[in-house]
Amino acid sequence: MKELIGIIFTPRATWTALAQESDSAIKSRLLLILLLAAIPPLCFYYGTTRIGWHSGGELVKVSAASAIPLMVLFYLALVSSVVVIGLMSHWMSKTYNAESYPIKGMVLVGLANTPIFIAGLLALYPLWWVDIVVATAACCYAIRLLYLGVPKFMHVPEELGVLYASALFAVALVYVVVVLGATVILWEYIAAPVFVDG
Repeated sequence: MKELIGIIFTPRATWTALAQESDSAIKSRLLLILLLAAIPPLCFYYGTTRIGWHSGGELVKVSAASAIPLMVLFYLALVSSVVVIGLMSHWMSKTYNAESYPIKGMVLVGLANTPIFIAGLLALYPLWWVDIVVATAACCYAIRLLYLGVPKFMHVPEELGVLYASALFAVALVYVVVVLGATVILWEYIAAPVFVDG
């Protein structure tokens, strides 16, 4: 918990401390990231199936049966973002003379995504405009954490770190577009939500 609080409130010091840890200690963070990634899907499942939201004066919920595949797909999208962008981080490391290995790239991306994972707690009570505002702020802060973390965690000079982080941000944007396209297809043909009156 100290590390999660540190990455949010004192990111520079936390990235510096993480950069000095052994490879095995860094690798052990991957399990924490996999657990953190479960927060948004579980909270959305509970919020949309148990609490619901108001639309047109009526309480609307998603049926539990249709929410389960959506929750699983949501979790897989979050985890695959960490894996794909983390692997790209490792792949790019040679270009920027960074000290990297595949899991280190995943830990970098996963820890940078901590605000997004924690913001998922708001989905327990789905008030959509609040969720969207907080999710946008969490994404912006995750980008900041990436820019702060890359130079320190990957041991590259500050100037190269900005370029490296910008390249990772570009990969993340492409990933988001791919996930949005996949969401449309999956919602249409495989895992459509079934809405029920509260």
